[in-house]
Amino acid sequence: MKTNRTRILVIVALGLLAASAWVGPAAAQSGAACTGSFTLPDEVRWQGRVMPAGDYTFVLKSAALPAQIELRGRNGVVVLMTSGLSIRDKNQQSLIIERRSGTSYVRELYLAPIGVHFHYLVPKRPKEELLAKGPPRTERIQ
Repeated sequence: MKTNRTRILVIVALGLLAASAWVGPAAAQSGAACTGSFTLPDEVRWQGRVMPAGDYTFVLKSAALPAQIELRGRNGVVVLMTSGLSIRDKNQQSLIIERRSGTSYVRELYLAPIGVHFHYLVPKRPKEELLAKGPPRTERIQ
């Protein structure tokens, strides 16, 4: 009888331990890792999506990689997946936009509260265009 009771207690303890290990990370991720807002002065291309000029808010659901950033603007919600690089620097939270040939691209998002830089792909320019037009202009939006 004692062995059955001990066995049941061990099974219940293991079950509670497994449940807490499963629920713990989910509960920790339910809160946003970072939130903020910014204003795009012009239309930009961000990870292949066209984002019109205007006010945006963002929510980084979790700092775990790949990161999922939810952008809310006047046209609805866009979710971007990206990897980041954790390097704290003295800059404020910012968005780096690269402008060339009349088109703007988001190149980087720095989230100062958690010290993470997110880098985004910007299409490469043909060598002829690079030589003829020089380096692209960049703008930091804070």
